[in-house]
Amino acid sequence: MIHLCRRVANILSKYHGRITVDAMLVRHKNSGKHPTAGIIVIGDEILKAQVKDTNSFYACSLLYKHGVKVQKISVVRDNTEDIAEEINLFSEKYNYVFTTGGIGPTHDDVTYEAVALAFHDTLHYHSTLVEIVKNRFGCKNFPSPSYKMAYVPTKSELKFGINEATGQPFPYPCIVMRNVFVFPGSPKFFESSFQALCKEFFAFYRRFATAEVYVNANEESFANVLTAVVQECPNVSFGSYPEHSRYYKARVTIESENEEDTETARRMFCERISTDALVEYDRTPHVDCLAKYEKLLMQRQPQRRSIHESSFEKFVNYYQKPEEVWIYLDGSDESIVMVHLARVANCKLRQSSKSKLHAFYFNFDHLESGMIEFLREISDRYNVELYSLRSNESDICRLIASRPELQILLLGKRSNSNEKEIYENLTRFSDNKSPVQIHFPLIDWSDEDVSSFVVSLSLPYYTTGETQLAR
Repeated sequence: MIHLCRRVANILSKYHGRITVDAMLVRHKNSGKHPTAGIIVIGDEILKAQVKDTNSFYACSLLYKHGVKVQKISVVRDNTEDIAEEINLFSEKYNYVFTTGGIGPTHDDVTYEAVALAFHDTLHYHSTLVEIVKNRFGCKNFPSPSYKMAYVPTKSELKFGINEATGQPFPYPCIVMRNVFVFPGSPKFFESSFQALCKEFFAFYRRFATAEVYVNANEESFANVLTAVVQECPNVSFGSYPEHSRYYKARVTIESENEEDTETARRMFCERISTDALVEYDRTPHVDCLAKYEKLLMQRQPQRRSIHESSFEKFVNYYQKPEEVWIYLDGSDESIVMVHLARVANCKLRQSSKSKLHAFYFNFDHLESGMIEFLREISDRYNVELYSLRSNESDICRLIASRPELQILLLGKRSNSNEKEIYENLTRFSDNKSPVQIHFPLIDWSDEDVSSFVVSLSLPYYTTGETQLAR
């Protein structure tokens, strides 16, 4: 039936360009089944480990949230025949195929050629793309290498997504050929374009019914219980993953086609293991953060509550003018607490959820790549405009000069608990050479206050060589 629908759609596409995609979309909406997808990552640089592939991870995450089953990911070298062979195979097996990479102006960008080869098509300079390359990319001389991005399969279509931030179409489209969607390899452009496509094409698909259980015990201690529940719930899929975390030791995933089956399986599993082993863990502490913070305060002893309230009042005062406040983000628990309280204060002040916080970090020579990744993920999660500085005064001066609105810098220093040379250097710099004020909003917090706050709200943290940030 799948092949018949695809064949009819392909015949119609000769006369009506968008029929291929739309027919497939309608069929899945009406059938109630989850469509399948395959992802092809293209580039020698991925296979040589010169560039890290993040696009497939991003795509899988979004597709899963939209109810699309990714069945396979393939990484292919920059070779026309190899790419075409993979496209042919994926196109026959899966409802949707997404490629990323290989559509630039250089000799090894051969994805468009491969798509044409896969579907026995020719290439042509698409007039719309020629105008885009000419006017938006500033390439006046035709032909030139840049116009290779306008040389696409003759029967392909252009799919311009809408940039949610601006409300305007993206400057360069996704190229669609039958059920194959061709995207750029640059994560910056891929992520925004792919997100727009998912919202348009998959917004009405039925989502997976999922649940997660966090267990503070090794897998061996509950393996028999999980095996029994799996056998008793044949319509439910389970996964078990050991994870090194401050909060738990294993994560169990439960998934089915409906909420009732998922909840029944979750309850069965939880009732059969030790209650002490179950952990309440929040993967999204930044979501509804004000309500979660207020709930936490209600559970605190009066003395501890007053310390939290006093600090939070400072953040509310700071973020009356959020553009004036910057946070020194060094990956410590204190810096994460400050970012979280800043976001809570923004919610309290009814600032737009899209309003950015501002922070910077020092990119020391010895800084671990894992730490940099962690800071960037914190930036994405909490919507932080994050600057990377070298550890010298000239960089700080340039930052202040470029952002004259910067008035207050928040450091995570506490009384006699976490003395750091960098804190002292920043304080002296401010005293001597800058009108920027240095504030220590957590100065009265004890070690227990910091640890308890982080754990109670499941805030992300970093330890050497290990990022603990729920994705």
